[in-house]
Amino acid sequence: MITYAEFIQKPDAAIFQGACTLPVDSCVSHIESQLIANEYRVHEVYGRDGNSIIDTRYRDSKAIVPRHDEELAFHIYESVYQYFLANFSAHPSDSLVLAQTEFFAYSPGVGLKMHSDDHARGVDGSVLKLDVQRGITAILYLNSEFDGGEIHFPKQGLELRPSAGTLVIFPSNRNFPHEVKPIVRGQRYSYQRIYGILNGRAGSFLAENKISETATIES
Repeated sequence: MITYAEFIQKPDAAIFQGACTLPVDSCVSHIESQLIANEYRVHEVYGRDGNSIIDTRYRDSKAIVPRHDEELAFHIYESVYQYFLANFSAHPSDSLVLAQTEFFAYSPGVGLKMHSDDHARGVDGSVLKLDVQRGITAILYLNSEFDGGEIHFPKQGLELRPSAGTLVIFPSNRNFPHEVKPIVRGQRYSYQRIYGILNGRAGSFLAENKISETATIES
């Protein structure tokens, strides 16, 4: 019950933490202008099947489509590509393809429940939806003027208090569940890009094993 990206992940895959030296002020300005104009969508806590409620405790961050920033996007891609080479047993023909890109704004009281980025689960642990096009997650944090909002990886025993320019990269699968602690003060802004791993031999995103919609995975 594993996706292709999980199958080729090396056992010692680690969470990458680095610093982006490129300016992010334009990203913050773009987010704030969209918030003022109400040009965003609120993330409600529903499964990716569109119906099943997963957890209603907290998750109403605002998702904003990024304004195109070629230099910043290329920097993140290059960092993810180096992470891909170091942490995945990929074939030369395999490549990275952008699967999702958004800005996120977290307000006071908002956090994110424990989850993995390539699937959604029901309260009974069943897989509601597994997205095999999500293999590696990259998050660039854009500001520092907030309290709370730590990202916590329990399996890795790691909790990060991100600040402006921090870039975090990790596999999107079940081996890297994480949560965002609720914001206590201020607004937390981030730029998230999730990449799929395209199998060059088959020319598609693959699952090594058949995946049942009702399969139960490890927490």
